[in-house]
Amino acid sequence: MAIAPPVHSQINHVATAREYSQKETFLNSSPGAGSFLTQATVLVYDDILRFQNKAPKTNIVDGLTPGHKMSIYWAIKSRIYEPMYGVSSSPYYDESYFNYLKGFVGSYFYKEYDWFNTNDQTNAFEFAALNAGNAVYQFIDVVATGESFKDGFTDFWEQGKGTYASLGGGNNIRPELKNEIVKVDLYNADGSEGDTVYAGFDVNGTLVVWDSSAYASLGTQANIAEFDYDFFAGNVLWFMDELVGIESDWNNKAGAGSTTAYGYAQFTEASVLTAVNRYTNHIFRFNERKDTRDWQPWGIPDGAEMQVPFWLSRLKTAVKAPGYDHEYELGRLTYDQTVALAFVHLHSESSKDSNFILLSTGDVTAAKELYTKNHHTNPDAATLARLTGFFRIHYVPSTTIIDVAKKMPLSQSLNLLFDIVSFQIFTDDYKANVTAVKAANGVD
Repeated sequence: MAIAPPVHSQINHVATAREYSQKETFLNSSPGAGSFLTQATVLVYDDILRFQNKAPKTNIVDGLTPGHKMSIYWAIKSRIYEPMYGVSSSPYYDESYFNYLKGFVGSYFYKEYDWFNTNDQTNAFEFAALNAGNAVYQFIDVVATGESFKDGFTDFWEQGKGTYASLGGGNNIRPELKNEIVKVDLYNADGSEGDTVYAGFDVNGTLVVWDSSAYASLGTQANIAEFDYDFFAGNVLWFMDELVGIESDWNNKAGAGSTTAYGYAQFTEASVLTAVNRYTNHIFRFNERKDTRDWQPWGIPDGAEMQVPFWLSRLKTAVKAPGYDHEYELGRLTYDQTVALAFVHLHSESSKDSNFILLSTGDVTAAKELYTKNHHTNPDAATLARLTGFFRIHYVPSTTIIDVAKKMPLSQSLNLLFDIVSFQIFTDDYKANVTAVKAANGVD
């Protein structure tokens, strides 16, 4: 799926030795995560899209109320094609095509109204009525914005071409629009919460509205339409760093003593083969989609297959051979290889795709659930107590003048703020700064 950037997301900062002093030696030795954790992130991301997109999807637009259709129209316009084609800073900016889409998408939803079109076949009168509506809208736009009548008529003509296309005259949906979907929370006429739907352009460029069951097991818990790879990859770095911290204090030689758990991620002997097979199976499923993948992983061209890493094949051979030396084999893995293996190991039939999607937004609760239910699986009281110190947000905003003033008595805080403001506005230093700025920008 070609996914729009998340609306409310953050990439959590990876901890440093300031937060965890036990990281100091680790940081100095610099065994950073990179290529293989990136590969693992691509595999999990692709597998989530594969599974979620394979569920049968039915266009439910016919069962929606006029109010719901109007809400969906505005969501598609404001969150998909207007930011792409109607904003001058966008690399796709194209005002003519933006007008075409206004006519195409708007007419699609208007023609679905029973009172307007009862047989889903549009006659000449209905086509004229839609264009008359566009003309009225464009006239109001000319009056309100001061746009010239020539420009207004050009916009009207471009919208008319979109209207014609939506009524069966063929469409001109560009490749970057295909598979652009947004999640829309609907409300009923009485103000109560309605259904959650996914709407936009499917992989063929057809306008669709799907209900929340279109994405298996997600429901309304997570928004796959905002599952952005770059945000996901950034937060996976943070997540795996925290996981290694809570498991081993970033010590590759850490051992549990009471079990065979060992190394950065505390793999047990029994879990290594499962993790290796899971990694290999992810690669196999990834390669099955080489010609049909609905997103573009960086550095992997269409039709290309991903090879099984040598270290993974070597580990699989070792763990299946008699006399497997658990600590020796895990010690041969780099930090990057270990966290890659551990991350793919998290993603199984028992894990929730919704937690991975929420992780892409920086959700701490989802991160902790992935750890306790899919990595550790049976944490004891000591582990749960230790959990409070990990999977934290390692970002402390700088102190502001307002923060300082809030901690002072009212009279002192007012004097402080007055002194700062008056200095900035009334002193010669302020005037000199203004003059310098004007000079630098060629303003008298």
